[in-house]
Amino acid sequence: MSGETTIRHESGQWHFEGVLRVRGERPALQHNRYEIEPFAPGARSTHWNSISPTLGTLRGRFVLAGDAILSFYANTPARYRGFECLQQRDERRYSVRGAMMEEDKIISTWALELTTEK
Repeated sequence: MSGETTIRHESGQWHFEGVLRVRGERPALQHNRYEIEPFAPGARSTHWNSISPTLGTLRGRFVLAGDAILSFYANTPARYRGFECLQQRDERRYSVRGAMMEEDKIISTWALELTTEK
């Protein structure tokens, strides 16, 4: 798998855009675009929104937990929901674990190791 991510900080809103290319038996291309409320001073969490062609509008929350960012999300009317943990391993490496559910059925899980470019 490979991909790119861009984060733009603007007054009152952050924009996260990413592309993920999955190779292998079932190749896929996934585009992600989030609008994130900046963290308030001293806050440990914030909200985000995303529009997915497949899932519709997702609403979520980022929570800071030590060296990790936890993300919880659901679409309206909560048919799809999921969670993800992005943990920083060192200056350039992150571990990601997550799962998505359709109602109570697990439809996807993932475990990724991400490395940033210099």
